[in-house]
Amino acid sequence: MKQSETLTNLQKYLKTNKLKGLAVTDITTINYLTGFTFVGEGDAFLLVNTKKTICFTKPLYLIDITKKCPFLTFVNSLNIQDLIKKVKNTKGYVFDPRKSNYINGTALKKAGFQEYDNICTSLREVKTESEIKKIKYACEISAKAFDLFKKNLKVGMTEKQSAKLLEDFMAKLGGEGLAFDTIMAFGENSANPHHNNSDRKLKQNEVVLVDFGCKYQGYCSDITRTFWFGKKPSKDFEFYFNAVKNAYTKAKKALKAGVSAYDVDKVARDYFETDYKASKYFIHTLGHNLGLDIHERPYLSTKDNSILKEGALTTIEPGLYF
Repeated sequence: MKQSETLTNLQKYLKTNKLKGLAVTDITTINYLTGFTFVGEGDAFLLVNTKKTICFTKPLYLIDITKKCPFLTFVNSLNIQDLIKKVKNTKGYVFDPRKSNYINGTALKKAGFQEYDNICTSLREVKTESEIKKIKYACEISAKAFDLFKKNLKVGMTEKQSAKLLEDFMAKLGGEGLAFDTIMAFGENSANPHHNNSDRKLKQNEVVLVDFGCKYQGYCSDITRTFWFGKKPSKDFEFYFNAVKNAYTKAKKALKAGVSAYDVDKVARDYFETDYKASKYFIHTLGHNLGLDIHERPYLSTKDNSILKEGALTTIEPGLYF
């Protein structure tokens, strides 16, 4: 069995950047590189050089992973010092300080491994065809679940009950767990983008805000929907709903490889200010990359000048909160 495409890409990256190897200690990146699903943080380490990959893990994984990942060399240990001992000369070996806990990061740095900021995030930014298919499918599950949810939402249901209803539909349609905790906000609660679901009951003729997503084979979807529950939306709701929809459309057109994350955010922010004098009510970033994690870099933000890459998947989530 050939090794994963993602691991091959990493080895090419090491050669191109004249690096000897990389120590990987965060479980999400390890799952990404191996194609194997370790359950918990700290269940494995990887030491990758340009020719081979050593996987440090515990016995309960050895039988399964040997069958699925024969391209890995296994060591029965979860001691970071055992990883360090495998490298005779650490010059040219690196680790990502943003993806290492204090104990592992300190040990690697003391041993001579160099900090290489955001290397794990950078590797995961551009998606393979397989990854894109999984994320698209996760989005399809969530979108279908939302349609069913809207048809079954009733007056008197609480935010907590409504969130559970949506989550159950995602599970029935093939979702493999939540990408993040569902946000369900009725009426005045919709002014808080990170609202904690409550026992507040749904009334006729009011706003509903839902932020939700599921996972499929480890990959996340992320959808935000705002709608009017009732017969006829208020004029204010229609007015600002169209403003947000237009901002979304403009930002979507601006989203291209080679453009900075900052500039895409600015398109939506400037539109809100120029046409509605409402940019101060746009209180979060425009969007973010997503994949195995719900929030991946870069962020479409006024604080992020990263250049967007071909093959990355990015959310566009403008909003106005009054």
